Amino acid sequence: MTTQVPVSSPPTATVQKQPALALKHKPRWRRFAPVAIALVIIVCVSIWGWKKYHPVDNGLSGLITDVVKRGDLIETVSATGAVNAQTGAQVKIGSQITGRIKKLNADVGSIVKAGAIIAELDLPDIEAQLAQARANLAAARLKQAQFQSGVLMQQTQINSAIVQARAGQVSAAAKLNSAQAAANQQIAQTPTDIDRAQNVVASANAALSTAQSNLTQIEAGIALQVANSQQQVNQAIATSHNSDLELGREQALLAKGYVAGSIVDQAQATATVNKSLILSAQQNLALVTQKNTADLQSGKNLVTQAAQDVKTAGSALVAAKAESFLDAVKLAAVGDARAVVTQGDANLSIAQGNTAQNIQKQQDIRQAMEAVAASTQQVAYAQAQVDKTFIKSPISGTVLQLAAQQGETLAAGLSSPTLIVVADLNRLQVDAYVDETDIGKVKIGQSVIATVDAFPTTQFTGRVSKIASGSTIQVGVITYDVTIAIDNLNHQLKPDMTASVTIQTGKRTAVLLTPSEAVKIGTNGLTVNVLTKTDGSYTTTARTVTTGGEDGVNTEILTGLKEGETIILAGVVKAAPDKKASSAFGGGGGRGGGGRPGGGR
Repeated sequence: MTTQVPVSSPPTATVQKQPALALKHKPRWRRFAPVAIALVIIVCVSIWGWKKYHPVDNGLSGLITDVVKRGDLIETVSATGAVNAQTGAQVKIGSQITGRIKKLNADVGSIVKAGAIIAELDLPDIEAQLAQARANLAAARLKQAQFQSGVLMQQTQINSAIVQARAGQVSAAAKLNSAQAAANQQIAQTPTDIDRAQNVVASANAALSTAQSNLTQIEAGIALQVANSQQQVNQAIATSHNSDLELGREQALLAKGYVAGSIVDQAQATATVNKSLILSAQQNLALVTQKNTADLQSGKNLVTQAAQDVKTAGSALVAAKAESFLDAVKLAAVGDARAVVTQGDANLSIAQGNTAQNIQKQQDIRQAMEAVAASTQQVAYAQAQVDKTFIKSPISGTVLQLAAQQGETLAAGLSSPTLIVVADLNRLQVDAYVDETDIGKVKIGQSVIATVDAFPTTQFTGRVSKIASGSTIQVGVITYDVTIAIDNLNHQLKPDMTASVTIQTGKRTAVLLTPSEAVKIGTNGLTVNVLTKTDGSYTTTARTVTTGGEDGVNTEILTGLKEGETIILAGVVKAAPDKKASSAFGGGGGRGGGGRPGGGR
């Protein structure tokens, strides 16, 4: 900003008000009072303006200065380019066939939807071809239905017969397997059953012989046991009788005093014991008789059971020998089952043989189906040709160009003639050509501000979406195509507009800033002229600085300056009457392109 010397305020004119009573008789000179007051005001304003723009000379009136301050620095890269449609956002729509435009539904500036019919061609011959193809298809389908109507029922019957024959064949095979298994089992089982029955008969006869032998032994043992028991009874009676005689003799001797009384007592005890032995022997004889009776009955029962077992085993042997007759029955069942299998095979062969009758009819049906398929393709082709008479827009957008009018004829050759150009203005991009010295700073996703000559005060925002790897030479300068996805919500941008873009490549916050024009390039490097006041006089010092980034207006100061210091942008400091005036720049060139005319920054 410019340092200015304060000036005193200009004098103001004072107008005295007259009393109200004097208004009744105004003098003539008062008629010119308003004009006089206006002149006084004009003079006062003129004096004030002169002093404002011609301050008291303190030696700084010729300087343009500014102050070192902190702020945000946004680094940018500028380039020019053109507005283009994104890939697929602009299409040239033409006709694939030759025909006269019967109806045109769009004009330049019209908004169309995807799939909307833009134009209709007048081609009655193609519509006639579609009608003929549909008639041929209907005839082919009718012929196919006629062939299929007679074959369908017959084929159903044949299929049913085949299914039944195969089911009968499977059932017959199962019965044959069952009968064969039963016959094999019977044939293998009969000798085994006979051997088993013979073994049982032999075992039964052996058991009978053993039971009879046991009975004979029991009968012989009974007689011996009874005889022994009877002999024990007789022996006990005889012993008891002798004991009684001995007791009588001892009693007689005791009466005569020949023996002691103890001998009589002993003889009495012996007689008593021997009498009890008689009772015991008699009881034993009864028990032996009872046991022998039971053993004899048990032996007889065993003989009877063994005899019954011999009869049963004999009957089983007869039955086992009779099973040999069942072998023939089982083998006969196998023969019957084989006959059923043979009949099932014959039925299946007959049912399958009937299918040969339908081979020719099936061939006729296939030919009819092929005719239907060919007619369907013809209808599809004719329909496609008819669809080509309706020219549709593949995308939604705005009509940019119209190459033909309603009633004109479009002639289709090797390439389709362009009828209309449609672009989606919501999908525009800017292709900017960035200098090779700046391309290294540009990254995908960086913010961009674009302007066009048509709307110089409107800024369009966007982001970098693509960076080309291949270079493009623009007016002898190597550049790289940078694609910017731009926001065009109000459809102000149009394809092919020239655009100026500013790409934000970086941002530094709260850094020391000075105007770029204050930074000078000299023999000692980069310098900035700093204005200082000492003892009431101003001096200029060229201070060496280290700079960082810049945005074209301000430059970042890394070292050499402090916040709040006054720097000189342009002009010279006027010296005192006894001193020479000194230049504020010391001969160095301005980095920012020279000083700025006029007032302060």
